Amino acid sequence: MERYPNINILLSLPQQYIPKAEFVLRTYCYILRLNPKFMYGVHFDGAHLYYGTPTTKEYPLKIYYNPATADFFEKQELYPLEDVNFCKFRSEHIPFLFSQGGGIFSFGAESCVVRKDIVASGFYFLSCWHEYILGFHGQKKGRVDYKQSLQQRWDFTETPVVDIYCQMLLYVMDKYTPEFVRDTHWAEDRKFAVSLSHDIDYWNYWGGSAKLDSFKYNIRTFLERPFNATYKIFGHLLHKNLIYNPWKTIRSLARKEFEKGVRATWFLLARDDFEDTRQNYISDLQSREQIIDLLGQQEVGLHGSPESAFDPAVLQEELNNLRELGFNPTGFRTHYLHFNYQTSFSILEEAGIKYDSTLGYWENIGFRAGISFPFFPYNIAENRPFRVLEIPLIVMDTTLYSHKAMNLSYYSARRNLRRLIDVAAKYQSHVSLLWHNTSFDPIDYPLWGKLYWDTIDYALKKQGWITSLHNIHEEWVNLSY
Repeated sequence: MERYPNINILLSLPQQYIPKAEFVLRTYCYILRLNPKFMYGVHFDGAHLYYGTPTTKEYPLKIYYNPATADFFEKQELYPLEDVNFCKFRSEHIPFLFSQGGGIFSFGAESCVVRKDIVASGFYFLSCWHEYILGFHGQKKGRVDYKQSLQQRWDFTETPVVDIYCQMLLYVMDKYTPEFVRDTHWAEDRKFAVSLSHDIDYWNYWGGSAKLDSFKYNIRTFLERPFNATYKIFGHLLHKNLIYNPWKTIRSLARKEFEKGVRATWFLLARDDFEDTRQNYISDLQSREQIIDLLGQQEVGLHGSPESAFDPAVLQEELNNLRELGFNPTGFRTHYLHFNYQTSFSILEEAGIKYDSTLGYWENIGFRAGISFPFFPYNIAENRPFRVLEIPLIVMDTTLYSHKAMNLSYYSARRNLRRLIDVAAKYQSHVSLLWHNTSFDPIDYPLWGKLYWDTIDYALKKQGWITSLHNIHEEWVNLSY
C-alpha cells in the first residue's frame, strides 16, 4: 500500500486486544485506500487517530473505547441483545455494540470523538462472533442458522454495517484530516465492483430419470395446479426433448458474458459419489470433455462438497480431481453453504486456497459478516487474520425466488438488486452475484436468466467493474500487502 498515504494510528490497549483492533482498522484503511502505521503507548505527537483508554491528549480523531471490551473477547459469551444501541446515520438505523448512549459524534474545534466503538463493533461482525459463540451450543457442521443471527433478530441483514462504520470514519476525516480523503476506484477507473460466479450443481440437470420424474409429478398434482402442470408438461415436452442442450446453455452463457466484457468464476463439483448421480459429472467422460472445451479458459474454482469444508483429506481429494482436468483452483465455495468460519477457514488456509466466497445466508440476501468488501477473516484461536481472502456472498439467485427463502417476484427481485447496485455505486463498494446455470432455464425459471443480464447491464451503465472473483482477489491483495 505504499502508493497510499500513511495514517498514524495510536493504540493504547491491553496486549491481547491489540491484534483485533489492528485487524479492524486495517480493514477500514484498505477500504479507504490508506496505509496504516500503528504506534503503541499513551502518547505520540504525530498520531492522526487514537483508539484506547481515555486520555486528555488531543488528536484529530478519537474512537471511544470501553476498558471492559478487551475482557469480553477473552470470554465465550454473546453480546447482550438489550445492550445493542441503534443510531441513525444518513437515513440508516445502525447498530452499535460496546458503545456509549447518545449521539455518534462529539465535535470540537480541531478534533472529533466517535462516541461509538466502531472498532469493537466491527470486530464482532467481521469475526462472525455471534455464530462463533452459538457454535458452542449447537451443530458445528452444516449451514449456519439464519434465524439465530443478530442480523435477523434486529432486521439489518441487508445493511452493510461495517461498510457504514467505515463511512463514519470517512465523514470525520473529511472534516478534521481532509488530506486522507479521496475518491476510491476499482480497476483504476471504475466506481464500484460486481463479482460474478456460477455454481454448477448439475452439468445436465435433465439427465437420468429427471424428465420422467418431472412428468409423473405434474400428472400426479394436475388437479391441484392445473395451469402450472399443463405449462410444465408441454414446456418440458418441447424444450427438454427438442431444444435443451446443457453444452449449448453453458456456451451461450460464457459467450454472452464475453460479449458484454464481463467475467465470472465457475465453481465445479469434484466428487463422484454424490447421492444424486447427476452431480457426479466430474467422472462422466462426455461431461469432462465439455467442461474442458467450454471452461478451459475460464476462472474455475472448487464447489466443495459439504464434507470438504470440515475434512482436509476430502478437500485435497476434490482439489486433485479438478487439477486432473487441467484446472488450478485457487477459489472455493462450499455446496449448500455448509461452512464453519473458524474450522473451515483453517482448512482452506492449510490447503493453500487463496479466496473463499461462502459467507452469506441462504435464506436472505445481505451481509453475513456485515461487510460488502473483501476482507481477511479472523482466526480467534491464534489471534490473527487468516491468509484466505473472503469475498462475501451477497446475492444468490435461489435465495431470491425460492418459496423457502425470500420468495420474490422478478420485479421485486429487480428492485432489490438495483438498490444494492445503487448503494455500491454511492460508496464505491462491492456486490457479488451467484447465478446457477440451471436458473437460465426458460421453462422452469422464466425471467430469472433475464434478471441476471438486466442486473449486469444496470451495473455497467453505472460504471461498475463486472468481473470474476479471481480478479477481485488480485485487486484486493494489491491493497493489502
